[in-house]
Amino acid sequence: MKIFTSPGKYVQGPKILKTNLAMITAYGKQAIIVTDSFVWEMIGKTFNENLQKEAIATTIILLDKQSPNKDENPIVCREEAIDFVIALGGGKAIDFGKAVANKQKVPVIVVPTAASTDAPTSAISVTYDDKGFFQSYHYYDKNPDLVFVDTDVLVNAPVRMLKSGIADGLATFIEAEAVAKSHGKTLAGGTQTIAAHALAKTCEETLFFYGKQAIAANEAQAVTPAFEAVVEATTLLSGLGFESGGLAAAHALQNSFSSIEGEIQKKTHGEKVAFSTLVQLMLQGDSEERMERFITFYQSIGLPTTLNELGLGLSDKELLSLCEKTVDSEDTMKQMPMKITGNDLFWAIRATDSYVKMKVSAHK
Repeated sequence: MKIFTSPGKYVQGPKILKTNLAMITAYGKQAIIVTDSFVWEMIGKTFNENLQKEAIATTIILLDKQSPNKDENPIVCREEAIDFVIALGGGKAIDFGKAVANKQKVPVIVVPTAASTDAPTSAISVTYDDKGFFQSYHYYDKNPDLVFVDTDVLVNAPVRMLKSGIADGLATFIEAEAVAKSHGKTLAGGTQTIAAHALAKTCEETLFFYGKQAIAANEAQAVTPAFEAVVEATTLLSGLGFESGGLAAAHALQNSFSSIEGEIQKKTHGEKVAFSTLVQLMLQGDSEERMERFITFYQSIGLPTTLNELGLGLSDKELLSLCEKTVDSEDTMKQMPMKITGNDLFWAIRATDSYVKMKVSAHK
């Protein structure tokens, strides 16, 4: 059974938080805004004032001000009637906003403040155990009702966030291609559609074609056609592509990397995905031409391509143990079109690191 899923509506453009507010206020008169203190000061106060001018009553949840005790958390305990939830910010705000809306059975509007991940469009959050090791994907009843992407806000976000989103997006087709070959199950709950595969491919093509132009635009804080194209690719194309196209080795390894203490935790999600994507290419025996296309592009925009750049300070024994946990978990490594063992993954990581170093030395 094939399944394709998507948000109810996706809207993108500059200054739409000011010019198209009616698309948000149409959802009701009582709203919860889930955000954090930094985003609140940056754009949240003004956004909230504009909502109140339209007679929208809002309750503000600042995630960094909440009790770590779930039983004391107002997000969990909230009982008053609300019409909709606005998730304003990055990944944590988006995940919490989806969770609140799902609990309350009301619409959720996602307003991202950076193009750093493809989380805004999906009906999914990732959960980890107390040690930070991947546990599972949490699936909500439906995708966000509205994804509202103000590119005037995103162009003022740190350039590192856009680079991270590009790296995350460049994994989308690599993983969707593997899932298609294995006839595997996607995160939407079924097998892959032609549409999801095509969107994932278009995502990759767009990022390679416009990626560097978009980074330059971000550095200049200029909303250009290239910037708009890359934001759409990292947010919409990658979001639809990963959820309905499927994930494989790259994100499974990234999830494991997120459980390690040390320098690697200073890396963003996308930066870890960048190296993990190279490892997947090595695992599946891709061509040197394809490997080098990714390596060259990553290096040109400052993404990590070696273990040292990634900050992975593990002994061989520790790395092998991590690899064995990765392949034994209920993560998406199982969607690869071939059986992957802990040893396979270990040597693919080492070989990727060695291959990149060899290429760097050859060009000196």
